[in-house]
Amino acid sequence: MPFSHVRSAALTNYAEIARSLGLDPFAQLRAAGLDAQCLNNPELKIPVVRVHALLESSAHAAGVDDFGLRMAMSRRLSNLGLIALAAREEPTVRDALHCLRRTMHLHNEALRLEIEEANDVAVLREQFLARVRGSMRQGIELAIGVLYRIVKEFLGESWSPMAVCFMHGPPRDLRNYRKAFTCSVQFNSVLNGLTCRKRDLDRAMPMADPQSLRTIQQYLTAAAEYQPTQSERTTHLILGLLPSGRCTAALVARYLGIDRRTLHRRLESEGTSFSALMDDVRKEAAQRHLGNPQQAIADLAPMLGFSDASAFSRWFSGKFGCPPRRWRSQSHAPGA
Repeated sequence: MPFSHVRSAALTNYAEIARSLGLDPFAQLRAAGLDAQCLNNPELKIPVVRVHALLESSAHAAGVDDFGLRMAMSRRLSNLGLIALAAREEPTVRDALHCLRRTMHLHNEALRLEIEEANDVAVLREQFLARVRGSMRQGIELAIGVLYRIVKEFLGESWSPMAVCFMHGPPRDLRNYRKAFTCSVQFNSVLNGLTCRKRDLDRAMPMADPQSLRTIQQYLTAAAEYQPTQSERTTHLILGLLPSGRCTAALVARYLGIDRRTLHRRLESEGTSFSALMDDVRKEAAQRHLGNPQQAIADLAPMLGFSDASAFSRWFSGKFGCPPRRWRSQSHAPGA
């Protein structure tokens, strides 16, 4: 069964927190089966199970219970990408939260936001759908911490929920939790989420713009209905992984939650191959960069995933019939 995926924006400020606790973030990423490019490109889709594994192993290596919470405390609504823009344009906080509930799968396929209202209390509950072995404590605290920060961004820094709730047990040290949340923090709870006053959700959103909302909603609806082909998902990953120098069919297949043979078979059914897609991406990028006279040719090799300039030059000559420098001269010649 394919993995659920999350945008690599989920790892925003991971490296900073890891270093502050004496860890090598790149070594931790490698151990979890994730590429360092995840830290540079927020739009990569990466397996949720590997993100959970990374957070748990990092917390264990650092000897802390609150690694995920530390990551959450500097997050903003904008980390959610386009769905954040749609939420900001809704007329009320309740509408904004329901917008996030409808569109969260575009950011994280394994996370669901549930909103329950009864009497004067509103419950914002996070449901975790990933099949993860072992503890999910860090991922849960990251998600609930982000939810807390988002609602606080909607309602202002002076707002506080009634309680923040976790289903797991308490940590060894509560100080960071008291500092992070300006309210009661409950462990061994019946839910993961937060409770607030129902009237808080009635407040108007200060940035609401109906025209912008319609435009963004149309785009999100199309995005939700559109199912990218295997070729398109593979091309997206190649674009993100090329500069790492480790863009292989095996690595891309692992990011997609399948094996290399399955990737080969699916691409073949669409009339293409991994090497053909890699060449297409490289050719387009090479032409674009060489078209810029300010771009140093020597810098193109690592940008396109080649080990050195000679390897890039040999590949380019094979594809375009001449070395990169001559191609640039010819393309800028009068009448070209």
